[in-house]
Amino acid sequence: MMSRLIAFVRTWVLGALLVVAGCALAWHFVAPPPPAVVRIATGPEGSSYRAVAEAWAEALGREGVAVALRPTDGALENLALLRDNQVDLAPVQGGLVVPGRDAGLASLGGILNEPAWVFVRRGAGLRNPMQVGGRRVALGPEGSGTRALALALLAANDVATTSFEALPLAGVAAAEALLAGEVDVAFFVASRPGPAISLLLRAPERVELVNFASRAAAYAVRLPYLSPVVLPRGGFSLADDLPAQPATLMAAQAFLAARADLNPQLAALLVRVLQATQRGRQLFAAEGSFPTALNQELPVPAAAMQAYEHGPSQLNQWLSFRWAVAVERLWVFAIPLVTLLLPLLRFAPPVYAWQMRMRVWRGYDRLRQIERSAEGGGDRAALLQRLAALEAQVARMGVPVGYAALVYAMRRDIDYVRQRLSNP
Repeated sequence: MMSRLIAFVRTWVLGALLVVAGCALAWHFVAPPPPAVVRIATGPEGSSYRAVAEAWAEALGREGVAVALRPTDGALENLALLRDNQVDLAPVQGGLVVPGRDAGLASLGGILNEPAWVFVRRGAGLRNPMQVGGRRVALGPEGSGTRALALALLAANDVATTSFEALPLAGVAAAEALLAGEVDVAFFVASRPGPAISLLLRAPERVELVNFASRAAAYAVRLPYLSPVVLPRGGFSLADDLPAQPATLMAAQAFLAARADLNPQLAALLVRVLQATQRGRQLFAAEGSFPTALNQELPVPAAAMQAYEHGPSQLNQWLSFRWAVAVERLWVFAIPLVTLLLPLLRFAPPVYAWQMRMRVWRGYDRLRQIERSAEGGGDRAALLQRLAALEAQVARMGVPVGYAALVYAMRRDIDYVRQRLSNP
């Protein structure tokens, strides 16, 4: 009985080890599970970045994904947090990426246009609003996306940073300083008029919004991440006819940046989230313009690109995100299980049968040795003792009923050899 059990265990333990090895190999190719909490850098309170991040958090929450929002001072801080792995996702202003420094980051797609709003104080005597030498300019605080874009626009006009007084004013403070004559030029970067821009647009007699129409193509050549967008006449207020003339602004495309090692299932989900939250009409983009994977400053992950090109998988259409991820991960294990178990179920019985026959065949090997010794003139009394020991061993041999015929056949053959030894 014990021998049969050993043979059975040996057969199926070998199969189990093969299955475990297959699963271990499959595990090597399984993507790690999505993080329990997705960390998203936002931006200042009231900013467009904050608004879109909150919309993403709400959409992810409906899919069962927990989100932690981290307020920041803007796009440059968002990039720094991504590089330091302190957040997983962040909206980022176009034109801020440095290829070598940001090599570990990726883009999940453009989300909106962010134009530069440049206001000049009337009476400042600036024939060219970009020639600000000797003037006071509100550029935003150090490290802000507004300051980075403002300096890029000025550098495109060969304006040295040492030729003007740069003031770290931003928002309403910068607008009020411009209206009060404390600064001559103020830069803002926003996808839509906020409180500061609204304040200035309502004071056309005191400040002027710079119109880039005549040189928009030149700016786009010098700064390829910028493209012209148009604020139509009355685009801010139809009732007050503001602005009184259409104005062309130069806009950078903001995008959702992520770490390059972002979980692929999460990347595909985020494309769906962006399509749900960013697809609508915007002040500076027609409906359906965003999100987009075209012309990104950072590489787009393969999973995100597949989601853009082919849409969500069937599992994602039928199941919630967490369930779809679980099924996809289990499916990877199902492949080696099916691949190995089916042959195992087919070949295990023959292997077991082979083990049973081998036990009998080993007895026949001993029987042949006894017979040859007898033919060679060996001690017949000793050979009969060996034959009796073999017969006793065969009598104790436990085999399934299906193999009992082999045992009885061997016992008959042992008796035949005994008769030959007894009657030479």
